[in-house]
Amino acid sequence: MAEASTPELQKALKLKDIEIANLKEKISLLEMDVGQAQKLKAQRSKENLEIQALKTQSEGILTKAKAMIFENTKVIKNQELQIEALAAQNESLKDVVRITKDLLEIRNLEVTQLEEKMNCMDERMKADKEKQALLHKKLETMIRHNGELKREYEAQLCLFNALRQRYNERELAQGVLDDLRRDVANEVNQNGSANGESNETAPE
Repeated sequence: MAEASTPELQKALKLKDIEIANLKEKISLLEMDVGQAQKLKAQRSKENLEIQALKTQSEGILTKAKAMIFENTKVIKNQELQIEALAAQNESLKDVVRITKDLLEIRNLEVTQLEEKMNCMDERMKADKEKQALLHKKLETMIRHNGELKREYEAQLCLFNALRQRYNERELAQGVLDDLRRDVANEVNQNGSANGESNETAPE
């Protein structure tokens, strides 16, 4: 009975050894799994730290980006205001240019009118010079003929004085003649009256 139990025990031992070997293999596998799990945990912890660092870095970058966006927004707003101011200044300059152009056109018109007036004045001055030259020439001619005209005037004056004297003498003679005629007429009238009176008294 003891001999019969020995193979069974050996068989049981073998089974136990197989179980122990399987358990060792399982333990080894479990240890490997635990090691891999620990490695994964450490790796994940490292990744978490990296993620946290990246998160912190990203937050810093985001903060910087927000600040840059804010600054850029301010710059863009200032640029927009500058652009609006430049646009208004440009419009003002356009108005100034337009007004200046209108003033230049008016000035050109005034210059043209002034040139026309100057031309007219030049023509008038030229005509006046020609007229003065002609008058000067006539004056020289008159001066040259002045002696002759003076002599002619004096001759005509003498003739006129002589004629006036003769006319006065004729008037005087005519007056004397008229007086004589009146005297003669008066005497004739008186003689006629006397003869008439004598004729009337004679028949008586």
